[in-house]
This record gives sequence, C-alpha cells and structure tokens, in this order.
Amino acid sequence: MRNAVTFALLWLALILQATWFQIPPLSEVRPDLVLVVLSVAALTRGPRAALVMGVAIGVIQDANYGSFLGLYAFSYGVVGYFSAVFFSQFLHRNVAITFVVTVCAAFAFQWLTFGMTRLFGVSAYTWRVALALTLQQMILDGVTLLILYPVLVRWMSDRPRRRFAADQDEGA
Repeated sequence: MRNAVTFALLWLALILQATWFQIPPLSEVRPDLVLVVLSVAALTRGPRAALVMGVAIGVIQDANYGSFLGLYAFSYGVVGYFSAVFFSQFLHRNVAITFVVTVCAAFAFQWLTFGMTRLFGVSAYTWRVALALTLQQMILDGVTLLILYPVLVRWMSDRPRRRFAADQDEGA
C-alpha cells in the first residue's frame, strides 16, 4: 500500500513540476520535485522500489515531455537505486543524511542527463554551463527537500505495528 502512495506522490510531483512551475513567476525557480520525492522514496522504500518507481516515472516523463525515450527513465532509475543503496549504509536516517544524498543525487542526475544529451547531440551546453546549472539545481533541490521532508516521510514510511501481546498487556 505504501508503494502505491509513494508512486502517487511521484506522479503528483511530476504533474506539479510540469504545470505549476511553468507559470512565469515560478518558472525562474524550478526544483526537480520528482527527484526530491524519489530521494525520500529511496530512504523509506528501499533500493528495489526506488529503482522500479524511478524507471516508471521516468518513462512517463519521457513519453510526455522528453526529447527522446529513455533519458529520464534511465537517470531516475540509476539515481533512485544508488540513493537507496547509499541510505542502507547508515544506521540513522535523518534529515541531514537525506539532504546530503538528495544533493548528491541532484548532481548525479544532472550530469547523467547532460552526458547522455551531449552523447546524442541533443544538448549544446558546454561543461561550464552545465556545472553552473547543476550547482543551482542542487541548491534548489536541497531547499525543497528541507521544506517537504516532514510531510513526505510521514506519508511514505511504514507505521509502526503494535504486536497483539503488547496490546493485551496494556489492557490487563
């Protein structure tokens, strides 16, 4: 059930990113909401779910808004999987670790997409322009994560289940 909620949040992030952040006052500040939600999904759901959800939302984004099929699917899948693998190395999962992983994921995502678009001749950016845009995107994604972190973790994480024996002991 939580995977369905997580995928619905990813889809909502894609819709907001493609519509709401295209309006002229907001178009100057364009955080990658899908990447932020995917980073929190990697934290709460694990590597396999992050990979599957990243590829699925990437295919949807490629089909609707991409210049060619597979760019976002591959990039979101790789970033989601390796973010979850990186999270599994830590015992404590808190906002600071999530912030660092999200900023690193934003860096990796930007350079994966830049590299593939340069490889296929779709992008005309130089590496200096790509680096400047990457740094800007890392800051925006980090701030967006700090704003959305409490809500996303509450909706995506599993609720602790109480054992039946513990409930009976409290009532006795």
